[in-house]
Amino acid sequence: MLRLGVDIGGTKINLGLFNEKGLLINEKFSVASVTDLPSFIKEKSQELLDKLGYGEIGFVGVGVPGTVSEDGQTIIKVPNLKSIKPDFTKRLKELFVSPVFVLQDSRAAAWGEYKFGGGKGKNSVVCVTLGTGIGTGIVLNGKIFNGALGCAGELGHLPIVENGRDCACGKKGCLESYAAGKGLDYTARIILGDDKTAKDLFKAAREGQSQARRAIKEGIGYLGAALTSIINLLSPDCLLLSGGLSEVDEYALPIIDYIKTHCYQAGALPVIERAKLKDLSPLYGAAYAGEVKMKESRKAYLSASIMCADLMNFGQSLREIKEAGIEYLHCDIMDNHFVPNLMLPTEMLNLVRKESDLPCDFHVMAYNPETIIDRLALKDGDIVSVHYEATPHLQKVVQMIIDKGAKACVAINPATPVEVLSEILPQLSAVLVMTVNPGFAGQKLYDGALKKIEKMKTMLDNRGIDIPIEVDGNCSYENVPKMFEAGADIFVVGTSSVFKKGQTILDGVNKLRASL
Repeated sequence: MLRLGVDIGGTKINLGLFNEKGLLINEKFSVASVTDLPSFIKEKSQELLDKLGYGEIGFVGVGVPGTVSEDGQTIIKVPNLKSIKPDFTKRLKELFVSPVFVLQDSRAAAWGEYKFGGGKGKNSVVCVTLGTGIGTGIVLNGKIFNGALGCAGELGHLPIVENGRDCACGKKGCLESYAAGKGLDYTARIILGDDKTAKDLFKAAREGQSQARRAIKEGIGYLGAALTSIINLLSPDCLLLSGGLSEVDEYALPIIDYIKTHCYQAGALPVIERAKLKDLSPLYGAAYAGEVKMKESRKAYLSASIMCADLMNFGQSLREIKEAGIEYLHCDIMDNHFVPNLMLPTEMLNLVRKESDLPCDFHVMAYNPETIIDRLALKDGDIVSVHYEATPHLQKVVQMIIDKGAKACVAINPATPVEVLSEILPQLSAVLVMTVNPGFAGQKLYDGALKKIEKMKTMLDNRGIDIPIEVDGNCSYENVPKMFEAGADIFVVGTSSVFKKGQTILDGVNKLRASL
């Protein structure tokens, strides 16, 4: 899946495209701030696609210098950048067909370093971005830490001077008003003149100007003490400095020394150094952090294969299926031609349809499925899957299912490439990947099944199509977590899990949910 990472700062905007292997595949594009940010991002990302000869972007991640809701959809507060409006995310979603996720830039930097940079292989990483302001991203035990109120990491707004300088957050005396880029700019104007900046302040200090040296030493002391507190409170195994100021040796190196000298130590020190990815950290993190959050929010749905149930006590089985919290009844229809088996006539399935109010997941494994669709008593929420290989009139069959008010799904056999569904995808509500050859329960997962699910997921993402992937075949306790990680959403469960001998249906469902 092709990902777009965007890093919006106080003085620049960076865009980067990443391929499915996590490699940045274009030169960084950097410009000064603009007024209409969503339109600018869309325009420049399209330029990058055209330049590289790529098709579509499957995911858009944006790092912004402010507070964002944990679901990555709502801008809450951006104190230093007025060009980011409350409808920023909404506008982006209108311009891109792919999923959009927004997060605080410092959290994006922390995640980028955790996955690809100086924090790779570590357990807990703190990444402090020293730029116009001060942002702190925290990864604890492999997860981005937002805090209960969503404001974790606002180190820049730690009060350090009583009734001190005004801060953009509305308070006075905040750390970043003295020790970040804008704070040092302010100090430079006081010491050196109205048109001076932090760059001039460092130059004056190098030339021996005593006031400039004292001011920089003061900033180092403020920052060093604050970062030492983070080490003492959280005990991370890695603390990294990123952002423009981290590249200034006479600022960053003394801060690192201060922390190492002052932090509480009961053993080995954490890694304390500059970020490996430097100013690319937020790009990497933005492109990948949202995908993690989306995975966390995904739900696995179970579809109970009723051909595996106790048919001699079928009414009781239906009740147990519902009480166990299974979402669908999977109903197989086989014709002994398309597959070498006969199973579940439509008359019986229509009776099941009356007996249970759970949605049915009809899997038609038969040639000429159009002759079967009209015989099914379909309800809203039902899924009907027909095989790509079973009819030359696939679009016609799909439209029949839609016209009857059900969700149309197309299944593909193990040897059928996912690309054959390219033209029909926009009409579908789901796709079904067979992970065994259809016809019989109890088969072994075929080699390459997980890779096939990944290919299907990549194709859907690249097309910006948000529909579930169903899998059918050996959905065992061991295989379902792997299938879910590969991109599957709905699992046809039978004799290898929910209907396994020696356990109740509820026990099987609980064990399967626990495995996820």
